[in-house]
Amino acid sequence: MLRQQINPGLELRLLQPTDAPALFALVETNRQTLRTWLPWVDATTKLAHSQKFIAEALRDREKTRAYAAGIWSSGQLVGVIWHNRIDWANRVAFPAYWLVPSAEGRGIMTAACQAVIAHAFTQLKVDRVIVAVATENHRAAALVKRLGFTPISTLKKAEWLYDHFVDHHIYQLLNPNHPTRPL
Repeated sequence: MLRQQINPGLELRLLQPTDAPALFALVETNRQTLRTWLPWVDATTKLAHSQKFIAEALRDREKTRAYAAGIWSSGQLVGVIWHNRIDWANRVAFPAYWLVPSAEGRGIMTAACQAVIAHAFTQLKVDRVIVAVATENHRAAALVKRLGFTPISTLKKAEWLYDHFVDHHIYQLLNPNHPTRPL
């Protein structure tokens, strides 16, 4: 997926090195809100960090077909969606995503996730998609439930978030077109 038009005002585009200034500016402008649930925000302190993220994502795409796409609404970068990893042996994709507050509440992330999940099932041919959501992140939990994910477990102390651990609810969505092997 290099570019996918979701609707007239919304598209996903594979992040390119030329997007690094816009990506860094987006993080910088929304730093306080983003750091609530994203552990990498405080380590993103200069343009070089966004450049490195994009370069690593492009390398990962070459190796594994995983990708990082910018979420563009009305021509403006408003977030990122990517595969943290793809477990090819078990046919599982692990997407991650974030959106700036000014773009929330308009269905943008729901549409972006639907596109990435459809790509994972139809193009990558994975059997399931798994996401982890901090137990107190109610907005993110509502999104995955709206997308049809089902909870499968809770992982205690799943992530160190600056000065404390957070637990994660683990959700999965099975590919309706593929028989899933027994767990």
